[in-house]
Amino acid sequence: MIKRLVAQDLHYALRSARGVLFLVFFSVFWFWVFSKFGQIDTQWLRNPESTVLLSWLFDPKTAQALFIDRHPAFSLFFLVAINTAPMFVLLAASDQTANDIGSKYLRFLLPRCQRTEIYLGRFLGCVLLVWAAYITVSLVAALWVVLFNGANLAEIMVEWFWVVISMMVYVLPFIAFMSLCSALVGSAGLSALLGMGAYLLVVIIIGIVGIRYDGAAELVGWILPNTIKPWILLMDLGQWLKSLLVAAVYVVIYGWLGWLMFSRRDI
Repeated sequence: MIKRLVAQDLHYALRSARGVLFLVFFSVFWFWVFSKFGQIDTQWLRNPESTVLLSWLFDPKTAQALFIDRHPAFSLFFLVAINTAPMFVLLAASDQTANDIGSKYLRFLLPRCQRTEIYLGRFLGCVLLVWAAYITVSLVAALWVVLFNGANLAEIMVEWFWVVISMMVYVLPFIAFMSLCSALVGSAGLSALLGMGAYLLVVIIIGIVGIRYDGAAELVGWILPNTIKPWILLMDLGQWLKSLLVAAVYVVIYGWLGWLMFSRRDI
């Protein structure tokens, strides 16, 4: 039954306003990014002159992992992807159960399946949609780097694999977070507004608190899954496994809270 619900959710996502908006915004954004790639001299990022700029943005290990040990053009794509992922994922995952709760549609499914199956099916369907989007755009980026930057295909495909599994891990907690937001309200629009609003509010609080209290800002920052991003950017197996473990904790916490709300809703 879960497989059938996942397939139904994917089919619905491609026809719903939420799914169409996500795919349109996602496609337009990346089309614009790729159109600018040819105007950037990414090899400059490997020059000593760039170390001053990079020192403001990353620690030395991260800068070396991204721009010295790997192709800078594909690393630049990875940076754009991972930094913009939260807002795209919050939009894509905003209607896991929200609209169905508001319309009372789910009561027609309950005689044939359990609430747990509905909740997991919608979550997994959203995961597959987001994963498919990032696998596709990262593959386009890899081919772009090979064709227009003279990169070695074998090396780029190894980096592509790292980027794909890293993005897969990074987006999971945000999808689980939206499972919670979706279970709280009865509208996809309200769910998206709640999720994005809460995300931006925490980011603003972290920025304000960080001006005076670095330790407190770091503590508040653990509310959001962004904390695993520095480990993922190192593209190291040990750090990736660490991020996977922490991401799993976020998924369990957000998912469990979402399930508590969903199990108590009148659907």
